[in-house]
Amino acid sequence: MISGIYIHIPFCSQNCKYCHFVTVPYDHKIIRKYQAGILKEITLYTEFLEERIQIDSIYFGGGTPSLLPGENLAEILNACRDHFNVSGDCEISLEANPDTLTDRKSSLYRKSGVNRISMGVQSFHDRELEVIGRLHTFDSILKSVKILRKKEFTNINLDLLLGIPLQTPGSWRENLRRVSETGFSHVSVYMLDLDEPCQLSAAVSDGSVSVPEDDTVAGLYLETIDILASYGYQQYEISNFAQTGRKCRHNLKYWRRKPVIGFGLASHSFDGYSRYANFRIMDQYFKALDESRLPIDWRKSLGKKEALAEMLFLGLRMNEGVQWDKLRHNYREDDLKDFENSLREFGDKGFVEWEGSTVRLTANGMLLSNEIFQQFV
Repeated sequence: MISGIYIHIPFCSQNCKYCHFVTVPYDHKIIRKYQAGILKEITLYTEFLEERIQIDSIYFGGGTPSLLPGENLAEILNACRDHFNVSGDCEISLEANPDTLTDRKSSLYRKSGVNRISMGVQSFHDRELEVIGRLHTFDSILKSVKILRKKEFTNINLDLLLGIPLQTPGSWRENLRRVSETGFSHVSVYMLDLDEPCQLSAAVSDGSVSVPEDDTVAGLYLETIDILASYGYQQYEISNFAQTGRKCRHNLKYWRRKPVIGFGLASHSFDGYSRYANFRIMDQYFKALDESRLPIDWRKSLGKKEALAEMLFLGLRMNEGVQWDKLRHNYREDDLKDFENSLREFGDKGFVEWEGSTVRLTANGMLLSNEIFQQFV
């Protein structure tokens, strides 16, 4: 079995105004304790394994993993190599904020084996960055890219956020142009989500801040697909675009339902049969480890129908779509009938397309993906 590893680093200098993730304030005193917790969790996980698991992707997510000193990250990666069979071509990704990358730290990351950086840029416009609570600036983005290039990082993703306050069609197109000029190998484009409570959703609700109209955002998303394609970035998932050979190996595991082992606060795991997650509260996480227990908060085994639903809504996220004939080999016609009828109806509306036995979302369907996926959840 080949798996990926996800390691959650929850620390942030401050919360962004749109953030829904599990984060805690940065405190250098707790960094060492948290790192020791992850090392112990890795040991506990592998203690009773009959054979070492093959690993071909490791992903440090957050929070702001680039707040982690290079020496600490190296120790965690060494522990992974000590307890798992980490492949020589393992994709090792680190999420980073531009204002946290230094020459020395980037050098240590590279030396430890990190070969992919995912930068939370969000926008190249300082006023837009300020209104959503980001600490970096356009200049610090360019400075960080220069540092990474100097350290021979060639696989760099950047995140962009569509639909934020002060954003205009012109400023968004400028963002896309900057992507091409700066030479990133991968782009993730997310649309602002204010469904869950956060500082920005409260500000929009009380009218103190406004965001672009939904129709404007939808039009810019469709335009983005074409513009990025013209710059050499092919869309392969609803929010992800890559140059040739630069698709994110780790994230593909989630959409293809491959095993991923999660370590750290609030991390999620999938073993092929069940999903489980760690505690979201730091004290509970540490208490379990102090008692030499894995810090698992909940576990859910998936039935055959639940697995089928996951195959559909995760597979439809990707441009390659879902192979319906393959599903027929593993499921009865009765299991597939309702799902197929729903997809045929969405096809009649122009949101889904069938090509032989392959079913995939159209570009307009991607805009309504959440509504479509509700049919399977």
